[in-house]
Amino acid sequence: MLLLYPTFESRWLGASPQHGGDHWLQALRPGAVMALLLLQGSVRVDWGLSSHREIAGNTLIWLNTSVALPSSLRLVGNPGHEALALHFPVEWVHSSLLSLRQEMSADFRTLLLGPHPVTPLITRPLEAEDRAWSRSLMAPTLCAAARHLLEGSRMSEFFFRKVLTESRGEELFCTRTRRLALERVAKVRTALLADLENPPTLEEMARLCGCNPQYLSRTFSETAGTTISLFLRRLRIERAAEMLAQGQANASEAALEVGYRSLSHFSQAFRAEKGLTPSEWVRRPTAANAR
Repeated sequence: MLLLYPTFESRWLGASPQHGGDHWLQALRPGAVMALLLLQGSVRVDWGLSSHREIAGNTLIWLNTSVALPSSLRLVGNPGHEALALHFPVEWVHSSLLSLRQEMSADFRTLLLGPHPVTPLITRPLEAEDRAWSRSLMAPTLCAAARHLLEGSRMSEFFFRKVLTESRGEELFCTRTRRLALERVAKVRTALLADLENPPTLEEMARLCGCNPQYLSRTFSETAGTTISLFLRRLRIERAAEMLAQGQANASEAALEVGYRSLSHFSQAFRAEKGLTPSEWVRRPTAANAR
């Protein structure tokens, strides 16, 4: 019987000089199947003294941490590393796939269902739609329960699309229209991040995406689960929160850096996204450890 509401979890990972490059290991959860979308930068995965593997960016890494956890997961090379870590409970994986064993490729079958390899890790090239999908996973501004359901639905779609379609070479879950929509979401995100202080207009982004503004606005909301304006707010607050946590700016400086001219409007937006005021965000214990 399938678990109706599995405890899925997603987490964005970046470079953190303060933690010496091995802090990604802390993001791994025991008893889970992990998909690590390595968008940028290389990593080295060590399994004790027995083996190690260096993996370049633009790779999708699958790990079964219920079999074994790496002893080390280190960033390699220049800064700028970025990845999205997805955690799927192993009980849910087993319940979902037992009747589909023959639909999976051999290495996925052994990694997920057994007999398990000594080093439970396989890799695949990261596809264009995977990058676009990762950018669209950013959940809209909803209550916690609704956000959990929406993220769980998107993560399960990703899981089955990657695990089950490979052996047949078919696109069971991702049509051409869906791929194009995901690519537009990624283009919008890139354009907004390029200048959070003075972001492009809807018309400018529509020209970039090759469609009219109304169509972009509608399909963006359908694909990303939120409006472009709320998506921009989330990007701005994420950038500001990072600056505050690392002591790079105070609230007023962070607000100006990401495009807020009013400190009160910035504080309202920050609380809506993070559930805390900027000052409360800075004082939280994890922020103190990051500096």
